[in-house]
Amino acid sequence: MFVVIYTHGPAWQTGKTVSEQPFYREHGRYMKQFFMARKLLMGGAFVDNQGGLGILDVASEAQAREIVAHDPAVLERAFEPHLHLWHAYFNQYQAQSAPSGKSPSSEKEVLP
Repeated sequence: MFVVIYTHGPAWQTGKTVSEQPFYREHGRYMKQFFMARKLLMGGAFVDNQGGLGILDVASEAQAREIVAHDPAVLERAFEPHLHLWHAYFNQYQAQSAPSGKSPSSEKEVLP
């Protein structure tokens, strides 16, 4: 799984909310296709207007980068994406990209 955190890009319009930013609607329509295909598990804007977050369930970093790279709000530089490989240790959803309970690292994980 991957997490993409969207922050303000160079074209971000100060004083406007996330939903008022250029290409916000196009971004929403673009991401909805991945949600419908179950490649985007969840996503949305931060309530404090500092950007947003999406959780991608794809098989590879290349697929995650491809999704992010073609996002209209990213292409127009309103949003700046920060992509991270993520192991959802506490997770009630069955991931499509990796077997349940498997860590992306080879180290054994122990909870305190």
